[in-house]
Amino acid sequence: MNIYFKHSTRCPISAAAKTEMDIFLKNNTHPINFELIDVISNRGRSEEIAGKFDIEHESPQIIITDDNDQVIWNASHRRITEESIEKAIRGYLEK
Repeated sequence: MNIYFKHSTRCPISAAAKTEMDIFLKNNTHPINFELIDVISNRGRSEEIAGKFDIEHESPQIIITDDNDQVIWNASHRRITEESIEKAIRGYLEK
């Protein structure tokens, strides 16, 4: 499982989402690969991810994929919470 997290260091909503992401990562028990993408300093990578998954760029944004890089969930802005991330992963794993 992969988590791509797009974060802007200039945005308070992104800071709140990053705090939620950090809480999730601290408590996580699932095997995941995590990539933090700073959309200010690494715009190219951010655009690459948007194109790869055909998901319009937003910030903050989370994209979760399975091991074959198929998107299983994505969210942006205030929808990014520790609880929503855990729920998305749990729902996928329980299939």
